[in-house]
Amino acid sequence: MKLVRMLLVTCACALTGLVGGGLAASAAVAAPVEAAYQATGPWAVSTATVNDSSGRAIYQLSYPTDLGRGGVRHPIITWGNGSLATPADYPGLLNHLASWGFAVVASTSSTTGKGTEILAGAQYLVARASDPSSIFNGKLDTAHVGAAGHSQGSGGTINATTRSGGLITSSAVWALPASIWVSRGDEFDVRALTTPTFFMGGQWDVLIAGPGVVTDYYRAAGGPAAAAVLKGADHNTIQRTGGGTLGYLAAWFRYTLSGDTTARSAFAGSTPELLSNTLWQNQAVKSLP
Repeated sequence: MKLVRMLLVTCACALTGLVGGGLAASAAVAAPVEAAYQATGPWAVSTATVNDSSGRAIYQLSYPTDLGRGGVRHPIITWGNGSLATPADYPGLLNHLASWGFAVVASTSSTTGKGTEILAGAQYLVARASDPSSIFNGKLDTAHVGAAGHSQGSGGTINATTRSGGLITSSAVWALPASIWVSRGDEFDVRALTTPTFFMGGQWDVLIAGPGVVTDYYRAAGGPAAAAVLKGADHNTIQRTGGGTLGYLAAWFRYTLSGDTTARSAFAGSTPELLSNTLWQNQAVKSLP
């Protein structure tokens, strides 16, 4: 059954790529806060691969080249791939987040629905923060850890967050699948969330995680939350360059992990920019500080 579901997801992704692809959204002009964080951040980015004892790659790292410059401690973001995908499918997003000052760890697994690899990635970087032999020693903000994922990896993000014992303090998910597509053992419960979560999806992702699915998960979330569906986008818009997903994803984590007041104005306050942004639909926010 799991294989059948994965094949159906793959077919749906190919179809929606032909229909939408996020081109309409990326061609339009973003709102001011979104545009600010859609641009590349102020940090140069380096990448590295982490291998296990057998030499197999288990994580890809994207991080600010000049770690700790000016005394900064960098929040951590752990990433979960969609079905059949690897970090190589998300270079735009992973490097973009690093350019905004985050240390990003991405599991190389293409089956991340349980959340085990996503949580382990966060724990790996937290451990490096106190490892004298690591370039991350003393350079990471281990009190502010985010998790993000795509499709199956979105379900894994929810599982990693709710099972992290408070380690993961903010989450963002793109195309969190409707329950019919979730394989046995990968089930997640958004009602168990207590930390801020951003539910995102594409207008043309009608089979796996349509606009109504995004809204339903947002409403069911047990903690503070935001929701938005990108017009003209499909299931896989978050892949490759990241398209129109980059601005608000970077802003979300700058707000929830770094205390950035400009980024906060996209989601909280008296007039959150997200709610009036015409590039998006199904926008909503609740209980955000």
